[in-house]
Parts: sequence; structure tokens; C-alpha cells
Amino acid sequence: MKNHSFIYIVLFAAFLLAATSCKRNEPVSNDPNPPVSDTPMITLDKVAPTTVVQFQDSIVFTISYLDGDGDLGFDNADSLSLYLTDNRVGLTEKYHIPPLAPLGTNIVISGELLVVLDHTALLDTLGNETTTYTIKIKDRAGNWSNEVESQTVTIKQ
Repeated sequence: MKNHSFIYIVLFAAFLLAATSCKRNEPVSNDPNPPVSDTPMITLDKVAPTTVVQFQDSIVFTISYLDGDGDLGFDNADSLSLYLTDNRVGLTEKYHIPPLAPLGTNIVISGELLVVLDHTALLDTLGNETTTYTIKIKDRAGNWSNEVESQTVTIKQ
């Protein structure tokens, strides 16, 4: 009887070893820091407030960014590289972003931007309106980020 228990234990251990040693056909990277694209990637973390009074309230957009070569932002204040579009009519506000990394460097950067849209307006004078906003960023190489769309914002009289 003792001999049979030993055989069962050995067979069970062999089964576990065989089951856990199977390899999947997935690429494996040992690099703890995989490459980051030189094209900027953004996410929209927050929009506040989501209800505003026309001509009075501002809307703040909190945007996270990741860029593989650190070329976000321009030295020249006339270079407008962040586009925020009101999706009701396609009206785009453009913003200047100063360099987010030292010029001439090639480093991965990530962080957060706060973008303030001052004083929205109703298109129709009757009642409230709702809209969403689309945001994108261009880097110094001319690469556009992905576009992100906000949640719905209500504009009141």
C-alpha cells in the first residue's frame, strides 16, 4: 500500500510539472522599459465642471500625456499645438504648450496638462445645450497624438 501512494504522488508531481512547463506562443520581452512611440499619446483624465453658465464659467480639462522622444511643446509662443474642438459646430480653440523637456534632448516624457476653456456660449438663445470636446496635441516633428473626446458638458443661460 505504501508503494502505491508513492507512485500516485510521483505521477501527480509529473502531471503538475508537465502542465506548468507548457510554453505559449506569445512574444516575451525581458526589457523592463519597452519602447515608447515618438507619436504622443494622450488620455483625458477629468473635465470639470460638467455644467457651466455661458459667458461666466470656465471648463478645466486634465490631460495626461506620454511621448517617446520628448518633443512636446514649442519655444515660440505663437506655435499653437493643442487643439480643443467644440463638437457642436467644429469650433477649435488652439493653445500654446511650452517645451515639456529640454530642447535637443531625446527622452521619454509623461505628465499632466491642465487646459482651461474660458467662457463658453450657447448657440441658441433658448434653453440649455450640451456638447462634447475633442482634444489632440501636435509635437515638434509634426506628429499628431490620438484624439480624445470629453464627456458631455451642459451649457446653461
